[in-house]
Amino acid sequence: MRFAYLAMALFLVGCCCPLRKQSIEVPAPAVEKALDQVHKKLSENPEPRLFAGAAMVDITTDLARQGRIYLGGFDMGRRNKGVRDPVYAHVLYLDDGRDLLVIVSLDLIGLMNDDIREIRVMASDQHQDRIVIASTHDHVGPDAIGYWGPALFGYLPLCPGTVPEYMAAMKRLAAHAIDQAALSARPARIRVATGTVDPSLSLNIHPEIRTQKDDLLRVLAVEDASDGRPIAVLANFGCHAEAMWDDEQLSADWPGVFYERLAKEVGGVPIFVQGAVGGLVTVNPGDEKMRLEPEIMDVFNKHMSREERLALRDRVGNAFYEAVRTMIGSAKEAFGPEGVSLSVAFAPIELEQHNWVFDYMGKRGLIRRETTYKGRTAILHSDVIAARIRASGRILLDIATIPGEPSPPLVADLDASSPAEVRITISLGNDEIGYILREADWPLPYYEYERTMSLGPGTGTVISKAIAAIRAGL
Repeated sequence: MRFAYLAMALFLVGCCCPLRKQSIEVPAPAVEKALDQVHKKLSENPEPRLFAGAAMVDITTDLARQGRIYLGGFDMGRRNKGVRDPVYAHVLYLDDGRDLLVIVSLDLIGLMNDDIREIRVMASDQHQDRIVIASTHDHVGPDAIGYWGPALFGYLPLCPGTVPEYMAAMKRLAAHAIDQAALSARPARIRVATGTVDPSLSLNIHPEIRTQKDDLLRVLAVEDASDGRPIAVLANFGCHAEAMWDDEQLSADWPGVFYERLAKEVGGVPIFVQGAVGGLVTVNPGDEKMRLEPEIMDVFNKHMSREERLALRDRVGNAFYEAVRTMIGSAKEAFGPEGVSLSVAFAPIELEQHNWVFDYMGKRGLIRRETTYKGRTAILHSDVIAARIRASGRILLDIATIPGEPSPPLVADLDASSPAEVRITISLGNDEIGYILREADWPLPYYEYERTMSLGPGTGTVISKAIAAIRAGL
């Protein structure tokens, strides 16, 4: 029996070796660090004036089209078998000549801070601390973390799920998208709005707190000041991108439906950033399906065909688009380019890691993550960014990044602490450290799963305090 186990382990290691050793050159454009050049030019304007640009760059690559990557989320070792629809880097660049903010949203399961720092270095020499790089938490997108590679018996990880050639190309493409957004900057106006998304689109997976979720949609619409044409629409809402569940076709999932419709029917670059997605909020397969099983995993695995998953993807994506379009129409007041000011602040943070699974993955080289130690306590290094937009003497918009998947109560607390008319929390912003709970909620029995995928009870407190501290100086 021991020889059988050894043979199987060697077979599985061999299965992952071709992916690890494939010497395939993936074309990627040159990066010009245009961000630095554009901001320098805008800073020469005698008075602050809002400029904005946007870009959307395909990060699928031929590796994915040839079925040579692993997909992030659900089962380990899930190789992709083609591409259902592309995944993108979506970028918004805002600059008032005094400060600047870049928001990048990637159709990925998540991206670690170490990799994000590399993209920042590629994109800028001078303004790396003004670049937000977030992920949509796409569960049928590329594994950009490493957690979902081949595993013995499906549970014991053997190799990283990241493919080096894909990671290198994706980073360059993301930096190139930042270039393109900066180079397209022109005088701009902004509109902001909030409204409610159809509550039936999502649910909390825990029966005890089924309705504990954030149905508020926050929208930032950016338009050309000269003709009113859309530059970008950024939509913020908390719901897992996993309608396709464990499908083997690469896709942007339900946000991809939103992208396609907004680009065609409204114009501009569509951008989706996650909100209160943790604790745990996901797509709702419907009351009829949910009555079949107590656990949503069983509902999808036993009772949702591929056609039903596609229909759910389309239902959520289309309804989300309709809600965003309604919000754009309700935002009657436009601000800029004069009279709009932007303030941005950055803070590094240290997070204690008390999760043996993450520790194991890191020490085995399955997840690429720099770790330091204070005594025997592992420390992860991450960061938060806060931004504030003022217009006509009003605090119009607050933006804050959270380096993982925050619970709805944690996001509600952050919202309550902000004086802005509209608050956007960008989850999986600049990192993906797992679920983040309020410290007081950590022992609650229904958060058993979240605790297994979290750094520890104090993570939410450290992040919330860091955001509050830098917001105070905006």
